Order: sequence, then structure tokens, then C-alpha cells
Amino acid sequence: MVGLTTYRFLQAAGDDPVKALAFFGSLIAALCVVGMIVARQYRRLARTTQGLLGVLEGRYPGQAFAVFKTIGLQSDIDTLPISLKGAAWNKRTLYAVLTLDSESMTFWDGSATKPVMTARLDRSELQSIDPADDAALVFNARALTVAVLHDAVTLRVTVAPAQTCDWIFFPTRDSFALLETALTT
Repeated sequence: MVGLTTYRFLQAAGDDPVKALAFFGSLIAALCVVGMIVARQYRRLARTTQGLLGVLEGRYPGQAFAVFKTIGLQSDIDTLPISLKGAAWNKRTLYAVLTLDSESMTFWDGSATKPVMTARLDRSELQSIDPADDAALVFNARALTVAVLHDAVTLRVTVAPAQTCDWIFFPTRDSFALLETALTT
């Protein structure tokens, strides 16, 4: 689309290089503005989850993990029985937080000022943990499929751990291994 638009601008300019340069400069400026808006919005959404992760790490030391809020995770949680579900997913966040304690695995969404529990699974019902892949944003992330037996029905939830840094979240091997170890113990 950008190439076609550029071609049309240059074709409309004819033989006038100043007019062509003005069109091309306007196109580049518009693309830069759109890119800055997208980057700023993404950063704001990522900071919201980083704040939530910080609060939950205080409550669950060493047992709070940032996870990609993939379509697979969201649909897995949405298909859980009502007794295991909490609030609906927040549309303004890109990531979630998984916390572990001796009794449960809890999925959190929201912000540092308003953490919201979206699902809670009983760890005593844990059947298996299998490696998987899940689509996260524009790439596939290494994930774990957790199978839980609840009321004689096997439920599966796919979790893709994420690592945080100043600007973005990205898949990680360290958090993956830590989460897998924490779930199995």
C-alpha cells in the first residue's frame, strides 16, 4: 500500500521534483507519526502490566510470572466453568500475570491499582504439563499446556511466559523453565 501510494504521488507530481519531494516527505512524516502513536500506545499498555507484575511479585515473592495474553489463553479461560472464572479480560492490557501458591494457579489482569482475578485453578487437580507453542502478538511463543481435572472433566490452559524489559515483553527461556519447575513442584 505504501509503495502504491508513493508511486501515485510521484506520478501525480509529473516532472516537478519539488512537488514529488513534498509528496514523498509528507508520506514519510505521516508514517512516522503513525509509528510513534502505535509505539506510545504499546508502551502504555506494557507499563500497565509491569505495574501489575510488581504488585503481585510483592504478594507472591518468586511466584508471579508475566504471561502473554494470547488468543489461546483467553479462549481457554473463557471456556472454563463459571466456578473457576473471575472477572472478564481487560481490553486495555496486552499481558497477564500468573501467580502460584500452594493451593492454586491464579490468572490476573488489570493494573497495579486495580488487579483483577480472571481465573483460579486448583493445583491439587493438576494432571499434566506439556510443552506447546502459542501465537503471541506477531510471533509464536514457547508455552506450557496445563491440564487440570475438574469435576471429572479435563480442562487445558496454554500459558506462554514473557520476560519484561523497559519497552517490551518478549518470549523467554528463563521464565519458561522457572514456571515449569514451579508448576511441577
